[in-house]
Amino acid sequence: MPLKKPRLDAGDELPAAASLWADIHPDILGVVLRFLPCLANRASVRSVCPRWRAAAHNHALHPPLPLLVLPKFRLSCLNSDMELTAPRRLLMPREVAADDAHYVGSYDGWVVGVTQIKVCSELGGRDYFKYFDGECFLVNAFSQRVVCLPRLCRTSYIYGHFSCKILPVINGSGDVHFKINGTYTLSPHKVVLSASPDSGSKYIVAASYASTNLALWQSGMTSWHICTDVPIDDGPNDIAFYQGKLYMFQGFIPRLLAFVLDEDDCGIVISRVEQCVTEPLLPLSMEEDGSLNCNMVVWRGNLLLVLRYYDSYFDDHKIEVEVFALDFSTNPYGLTRIHNFDGDCIFIGSGSSKSFPAGLHDGAEGDLIYFVPEYWSPCDRFVYNMRDGTMRPFSAKLLPLEGHVDDNSPVWLFPSE
Repeated sequence: MPLKKPRLDAGDELPAAASLWADIHPDILGVVLRFLPCLANRASVRSVCPRWRAAAHNHALHPPLPLLVLPKFRLSCLNSDMELTAPRRLLMPREVAADDAHYVGSYDGWVVGVTQIKVCSELGGRDYFKYFDGECFLVNAFSQRVVCLPRLCRTSYIYGHFSCKILPVINGSGDVHFKINGTYTLSPHKVVLSASPDSGSKYIVAASYASTNLALWQSGMTSWHICTDVPIDDGPNDIAFYQGKLYMFQGFIPRLLAFVLDEDDCGIVISRVEQCVTEPLLPLSMEEDGSLNCNMVVWRGNLLLVLRYYDSYFDDHKIEVEVFALDFSTNPYGLTRIHNFDGDCIFIGSGSSKSFPAGLHDGAEGDLIYFVPEYWSPCDRFVYNMRDGTMRPFSAKLLPLEGHVDDNSPVWLFPSE
């Protein structure tokens, strides 16, 4: 039963009925909180009265279950049955919850968003292209603190005013060309952070696009470091920070690259490019019209590759899931197949992928992977069981319809409390 917050003004005493609830022993309240894995329910308990709020903060609780950020900044919580609740729209600053806001990343309780600029065609004035290259921001879903990032605008070559750096691909073939102040169209599909803006460190923001572009920004920089001619193919790709490097998976080739990051007078730069894995990632049985998608996620200190194989692009396609941990003891890295997560769960999405200790919560089943639609895999809305290889649908009614994911990609959110 939902708890209602007593309406109190400054200096008011608790009503008699509310004071009876306020006298509940703090240890009993702690037991109640342990049965509330959803952050919204815990917040309701804290909001009942000042005594409940103080008592709640004195109890060490397991981290709340993940949330899903839907368009217009609606949040849906996972409940103890590991299903999504009806979404609630939060009262957020107008610029971050606008109808044209597109959420492309998250870190802890922070969400990365960009606003949409529409480019109309000359025929009839209808919307022809949609570029998410307007205002760019970080917003904390709970404190509502907003950090404005430099705008992701389009520009063009200025003769004599761009630089080019060439780096060889270690363990691979060819070179990587980095051009600054080049022609680019910035409509990011994924943005990742190296640390939380609350950490006090100089966190790095990296954005990838469906073309040969990679953008980097660090707190203190006044503009993005745009790298063009980076070998990003036009197929599925994913990026992730791990142990000080930026990793990029390319699904069309496929291959895994690692970028070593340094700083110069202009800010964050790439100083080295390595091809990490030379083992084949495509199964021999894969048909010619099939495809591969991959997300990277850190689990108990290991960097995992969560691979999905699709035998076709049709609605009745077959999906196979495999998970590998990177073995950093070899050069290039080796791959170790993972068959379970020791009771943990993995959450995969466009904006963020992360492991979660589901076994800490009563009734929550472990060794599952929760997939929600993303740009490269709009059909992914299922739960995969690592123990027996079975799949089941996942809250299809709440997730965007296939074909509209580019405008409405849901983003997983992992608040610490």
